[in-house]
Amino acid sequence: MSPNKSQKSIKDLFNDPRIPQEIDISNQVMTKIKRDKERFFVKYKVSILVAIGLIASLTTGYAAVQYYQLKNEKGEVLYQEKDISQFDSKSEIVQELDPETEKYDNKRWEIESSLEPGTAAALYIAVHNPTKVIEKSFNPFAFSTLADLRQKLGNQIFVPETLPGGFTFSDAALTFGIKEEFDKEALYKKAEQEKKEYVIQPLEWTNEMDRLMATYKSGENYIHLNIRNYEGVEDSTTYIVDLDQQKKQVVKVGQIEVLYTEETRKDRVYKSIVWVVEISGKKIQYEVSSRGNTLTKDNISQFVNAVIQKK
Repeated sequence: MSPNKSQKSIKDLFNDPRIPQEIDISNQVMTKIKRDKERFFVKYKVSILVAIGLIASLTTGYAAVQYYQLKNEKGEVLYQEKDISQFDSKSEIVQELDPETEKYDNKRWEIESSLEPGTAAALYIAVHNPTKVIEKSFNPFAFSTLADLRQKLGNQIFVPETLPGGFTFSDAALTFGIKEEFDKEALYKKAEQEKKEYVIQPLEWTNEMDRLMATYKSGENYIHLNIRNYEGVEDSTTYIVDLDQQKKQVVKVGQIEVLYTEETRKDRVYKSIVWVVEISGKKIQYEVSSRGNTLTKDNISQFVNAVIQKK
């Protein structure tokens, strides 16, 4: 990936339908993994990370493994991974989108890509939308310098300038929480009266960081640092597709438990580490991911210490 494409890629990942964030769920049935962030599961706030590219999951060798847990010093579970099938045995993963849903998704991505960086909106697409879903759409804040990123974040979280192996900050995308202050009936009425294909109402951000995705570069190699607000995630659980085909290991760095993952896809090996710590009374999830031998079980502590050395 070239430096110029790196920033666009990391921004696009925020809106990748395969990577839902914390979700308020309103429908009883999971329709598919390749869906947007707002329409996955029932009634709980959950976190679901599908194992793709930058979020690599490791093979386990035995299908009997039910979950992986990371705990704090008190033995309380801060984070756990389960197979997606454990969420709802009646749910079915749809491999292909039906034509109408695909049209809807394409229209949504087209509209979202036109939003200015650092903006959020309530989006109602009147076409291909029989259930009249209203999306919280956004385009992340984009940064090409660490100084600007740190100024925007304030003292909420520490973002390192460098990572082990000579990797230096390249670019980042950032979102905050979104204030859900909109009247859905008013949006329906506006679309109908003005005969519009879609309508948008600007929304405001909160001051609380939701997700940060930063890229670090060394030569032609890249490392991705993902930091997200993990507070309020139901049962502290992240659901993974085909967990029984992944290989994972929990290791300790001081008092912090870290989940090391690794996956071979085609001729490339993808690796990541995930851990959760409590900062100012809130749970924050960290993930470092790369491919090749940049990240190994032997240097996990170097990356963890580089990221959490201070706020």
